[in-house]
Amino acid sequence: MHRTEHTTIAGVLLIVMSFLLVGMQGQSPDDVERRRLIEQQAKLSERIASLNHEQEYLLMQKAFYASDSKYLLLDLRSRTGKLKYRNRVLRTFAFSTTAGKRRIPRNTILKMTAKTDGNDRKKMLLFGEDLVIQSKRSSVAPGKERAAPRILIGSKDLAAIYFAVEQGTMLHTGK
Repeated sequence: MHRTEHTTIAGVLLIVMSFLLVGMQGQSPDDVERRRLIEQQAKLSERIASLNHEQEYLLMQKAFYASDSKYLLLDLRSRTGKLKYRNRVLRTFAFSTTAGKRRIPRNTILKMTAKTDGNDRKKMLLFGEDLVIQSKRSSVAPGKERAAPRILIGSKDLAAIYFAVEQGTMLHTGK
């Protein structure tokens, strides 16, 4: 081999290696920074939504506090509820739900429209066509009287809440 052949082979190898090395560098710094900014923007958007939700919840509680009446808060995720007056918790309770045609509306405020009276097994708190709160031992079969979703709570909890609230009592269904 001659010297010119060695230099041309070395030149071709150098060019091939440079193309391979350029491909191995990955993305340019601008692309990496752009992706990082997009991820940061997504995180900030989630944080803004969370803060807006928290602000709405606090404004709702402030309005309930100012109304000077008792109100109910339901946390649908943890399946717990609270009967509150101003900023004091009067009663906490656990509940279950029935599987119905409609789901319990989330993040809404409902107004109690009526209470059904009778023996302990027939007492119910009605929130229009949107929700019914009744005892787990209720003799009224779910879906027989109304198609509204139902919250089932213990008999003692229902008795305490039943006599504490009145028509027009507000209820907030959380997450």
